[in-house]
Order: sequence, then C-alpha cells, then structure tokens
Amino acid sequence: MKFFDFEQKMANYPVFSARELKTILFAEKNILVQVSFWLKKGYIKKVKKGLYVLTSAIDRVDPIVLADRIYSPSYLSLEYALNYYGIIPDIPGTYTSVSTRKTENFNNKFGNYSYQKIKKELFTGYEIIQDGVLSYGIASPEKALFDYLYLNKNKFVAEFNFWKELRIDEEFKFRKKEIENYKKLFQDKKVDLLVDSLLKYQKDAR
Repeated sequence: MKFFDFEQKMANYPVFSARELKTILFAEKNILVQVSFWLKKGYIKKVKKGLYVLTSAIDRVDPIVLADRIYSPSYLSLEYALNYYGIIPDIPGTYTSVSTRKTENFNNKFGNYSYQKIKKELFTGYEIIQDGVLSYGIASPEKALFDYLYLNKNKFVAEFNFWKELRIDEEFKFRKKEIENYKKLFQDKKVDLLVDSLLKYQKDAR
C-alpha cells in the first residue's frame, strides 16, 4: 500500500492503534511492517507503543483526546478537570486522569499525562465529550473534586486558609445532590470532612 492511499483511508482516524489498523485494513498484509517503515520516514509519529498519529494531522489533534487513548480505561479528573471547570485557576502542566489500572506517567510530544489508580467502584461520574471524530472522558465537577480530595486526603487539611491558598473559586456552585451521592459512594470520613470544609470556605469567603 502506498502511503497516500493509507493517509486517505485513515482520514477519519488521525489517531490509531495497531489493533485498529488490523480492523480497518484487515485485507492488507504486513501493514504493521509498513507502519514501521513510515515511522522511520516521519510520515506518522508514535504517541506510545502501539499508538500512532498521522504527521499531517498533528496540528489538528487536541492533546486532550489522547488521554484515554494512551492509558485505558481512564478519564480526565483531578487538577486538570478542576481547572477545566474554573474551580482552581492554576493551569496544570499535566493531563491528570484516574484509572482502575496501576498509577502511571507518560511523556510525549503532546505533553505529560499522569494516571492515578482508583478503586473500580469509584470509576464513575464522567461524561464522554466528542471532539470531531475523536472523543475524551472527563469527570463532572463534583466527581473531579471527590477524586482530588480522596487521592490527596493525607496531604490536605480542612482549614479556611488551606482552601484560600489553593485559590478555590468561592463562587463555583457544586450540585448538592451530587455531593451527597458521592459521599455515599466514597464512604470516607476524611473526605467528607474536607468536602464540608471546602463548601464552608466558599460560603464564608463570598
């Protein structure tokens, strides 16, 4: 197969895995051998082992859509999601996610991606956002908050000045029903304490 034909065939799949190639181009023999050749030529770029992007499509691929392709299952949460919703002002230099798999970090030309392990029963509370032909999963504001507090509970303190230093947006309105639902799901007294303290901070700081 000529690369031009391959590129045309993959126009709707600018980011693709080796497994997807076999599905899309199942009639093509030795396609992975050709991919290796095109990698050397610079026609495609490797995001990680087994995951590739068309070089011609790099500028139109938003790095956010790679998060759950690099390490799956996962969804964006923690600092990245909290900034995404305007809850914290500092833009994280890393795409932060949670996963049911072991904690991992990946660095590539698109950025830094970190994944923290969370229990399977807590792997919920996210939605899939479509970005053209690609998509990504991101936690709701309330779930991002609970993930963040749960995974950092031993470093955080339930005090007004602590939340002030984090520059939590006091005007952001969390949904009370969702907060209560996640308290029941997590069943963690320290997390409950932190959540209540943060909500009190928002009320007192206004």
